[in-house]
Amino acid sequence: MSVTPKPEGRHHHGALRRALLDAVAEIVLEAGPEAVSLRECARRAGVSHSAAAPHFGDKRGLLTAFAMEGEERLARAMNDAVAALPPGATPKERLLATGHGYIAFATTTPAYFRVMCRSDLIDTGSDTWRQAQASAWTPLVDAMTAVVPDAPPRALRARLALAWASVHGLCTLRAEGAGGDLWRPDEQGHEVADDLLALVVEACAAPFR
Repeated sequence: MSVTPKPEGRHHHGALRRALLDAVAEIVLEAGPEAVSLRECARRAGVSHSAAAPHFGDKRGLLTAFAMEGEERLARAMNDAVAALPPGATPKERLLATGHGYIAFATTTPAYFRVMCRSDLIDTGSDTWRQAQASAWTPLVDAMTAVVPDAPPRALRARLALAWASVHGLCTLRAEGAGGDLWRPDEQGHEVADDLLALVVEACAAPFR
């Protein structure tokens, strides 16, 4: 029995959703998150705007879905980095691994990294968005709690803020090419990242008052 191929540019439901999200990544890398539009993503996916709209509604819906996927990938990157440690790894080593996982995520998937914290472009009030964000927060919380299991809530919050702000700041400066040699993804830049992570881990493990 012969099968009639679908006309070029036609997608079944799952493939079209994937094609639209892939188009977001292309546009973000080419021109930034502001340049994303549902119409342009539909054009790149080879479908009409009316065919794409039911999947995400509008640009905000599209970017929110893209950012949620990024949060899931970030959580996976940190969890994978911890899982790759040898048996018997210390809590400090697990905390260090979450930092390496975050940097690896930001380096290998820069489009997601650029969109995820753009609260002006995504629906941060969405329950599904908050759940995705919480999933990305969990690996760090678990690792930090293991490092300072007796920390009172205020001390734990401060350490979480220090760790996240330091690593995210490093990744942002590297992505923007700011600050010259410190942030370049070369041998020296990798040394800076490793040393910064080591300092952050030691600071987070310090006695609290």
